[in-house]
Amino acid sequence: MLQTLDFLKKMADPYGEAIALDDVDSEISHNELTTAVNALAVALQANDPTPGSRVILCAENCPEYLVSVMAILAAGKILVPLGVRGSPQEMFDILNATYPTSVIVDDAGSEVIPCHDDMKINFNQFPGLVLTYRGQEPLRFGPEQAPADTTL
Repeated sequence: MLQTLDFLKKMADPYGEAIALDDVDSEISHNELTTAVNALAVALQANDPTPGSRVILCAENCPEYLVSVMAILAAGKILVPLGVRGSPQEMFDILNATYPTSVIVDDAGSEVIPCHDDMKINFNQFPGLVLTYRGQEPLRFGPEQAPADTTL
């Protein structure tokens, strides 16, 4: 099975400027997708370098959601996806049960996740993270270190 970063590279090499994601508001090329995924994965590892730590993703479906899923997996983290329609108590219980090291949210997700803002990475921070970590690649972990669900 291809790991997330290998899959992105395999697609970006021949199709670099071709559209990978097409949304009502934006088009994202394979190169842009790879850059964004790498940058967010590096940011997640900078926050917590431990392979297999948990990252909550609570947001509506959009291109940033897909970037987040791929970055979490590329960083060697475990994805904990949550819907934005859960109650604050449900979210609190899940936070306490999973011990995430980061929480990725859109505005709707930020409203329902009861944790300190320092733990949250909001979608509106992505452009700054891409500028900060552009050109960097996340550390790769061997099969004995990475969680089982880091492949596509």
